[in-house]
Amino acid sequence: MLHFLTQYLWPDDAPTGIYVEQVADATAARGVEVRLIAGSGSYRPGRRQAPRTAIRRLRHLHGSRSSLLSTAVEYLAVQRAFARYVEREVAAGDVVVVTSAPPTTLSLQALIRARGARGVYWLQDYYPQLVRGILDPPALLTRRLERRWDRALGSWDHVVKAAANLGYHGPNSTVIRNWNTVEPGAPRPARPGTALYSGNLGYGHDLGAFLEMCTRLRDEGYEITVRGDGPGMRRLPSWLRARELLQSTEELVASYWGAELHLVAGDPRLPGAVFPSKVWNSLAFGRRIRASGFTGPLAAELDAALAAEYRQHLPSWVEFLLRLVKERPGGAR
Repeated sequence: MLHFLTQYLWPDDAPTGIYVEQVADATAARGVEVRLIAGSGSYRPGRRQAPRTAIRRLRHLHGSRSSLLSTAVEYLAVQRAFARYVEREVAAGDVVVVTSAPPTTLSLQALIRARGARGVYWLQDYYPQLVRGILDPPALLTRRLERRWDRALGSWDHVVKAAANLGYHGPNSTVIRNWNTVEPGAPRPARPGTALYSGNLGYGHDLGAFLEMCTRLRDEGYEITVRGDGPGMRRLPSWLRARELLQSTEELVASYWGAELHLVAGDPRLPGAVFPSKVWNSLAFGRRIRASGFTGPLAAELDAALAAEYRQHLPSWVEFLLRLVKERPGGAR
């Protein structure tokens, strides 16, 4: 049995959940018994096709994204719900894939191992750095948090990193990069002189660097649309066309095709925190990408992404999981 645990799944449009659904469906199509397990809250409601794999939702206390404290309370509630599920439903020999949404799931490996199962941690966000986008603690506390986080990650059987720049580099880690979550279909012409940012604009993005890039583009004659959510949206100047995220897949595809230039944002202070998954959709649509705040490992990872055979990343995940499912605990077949 293969279990996937992540906070948000369909009809929510959280990118981590979409990736989980696609891996679950592709692995199930190879004859593996798969379960999709999610919390019962909502992050970004959307209108897209449901996965083929049935979803089981666990009840827990809900928080509010407008409050960091409330969000943290929900993170803990989801972790407890997942822990109960592992204790009751996971059997010896199973494989459990847990994502870093929410970050409190990092502690589940001990329970998974106690059940005689193997744990795979899907690292999409490296929180010891990402937290600095919210509240930058003293360097000593940051180093302690990183050491604690890395010890916990080191206890997992496998850590799969969604990008090479993510801050954990233990011997149990491997990189399987993300891919486009939206299929472009037949090519469509772009409107000349248009640029699009689509996605979260929040704690992992340097808003100052993003606005500097947008200012240069404006001076070059570009009309810039920002379709997003997150705290950065409230701080955009009026000359940017700020809009809500599109919920319809058809409208999203049209917006990707319509823009001549696609924008991505990073934060030079947080080169190991995240890698923007929106890059992969831009590559699939064949649009030019302009990035802000990309330095060091983050810039190197963008170069790797631009050269990657991204359509092989989902099959790589499936093959990785098939090998684990066929193995007996301890590595024997």
